[in-house]
Amino acid sequence: MLDQPIPGTSPRRRIAVVMLVDEAKRLLLQHRDAQAPTSPGKWGLPGGGIEAGETPEEAAHRELLEETGLRVEGALTLRWHGTLPGSQPGFYNEYYVFAASTTARQEDVILGEGDAMVFTPLHEAMKLDLSASAHYMLSLDEQ
Repeated sequence: MLDQPIPGTSPRRRIAVVMLVDEAKRLLLQHRDAQAPTSPGKWGLPGGGIEAGETPEEAAHRELLEETGLRVEGALTLRWHGTLPGSQPGFYNEYYVFAASTTARQEDVILGEGDAMVFTPLHEAMKLDLSASAHYMLSLDEQ
């Protein structure tokens, strides 16, 4: 995995995701539906593409609200920024991984995208069929 862009190339997509942890120290994960353009049927973090004129943090807030109905008040903590290979050979995605905590409960989550959005204990999350990017991001604590 790459931490810096490949010289002479530009990212295929710029993506902001959120590692949202509840009071029970469970991580919110999204199960991507079969129609997802990337990693269908796999588990990942809520988030998505950064729109023109939007900062990565603004995108993270927007995507979290769109996909879960949840708002995080205040600033998010940038956990990791770097690049990972994209789904097509020769392309990569630039990721901004933010961390935040919430008092929200499972019943507060409104599924806005995917098959499911579930707060999951981290040790259980690592046993799921994770997207490659989610697996890398969740493994950052082990490095």
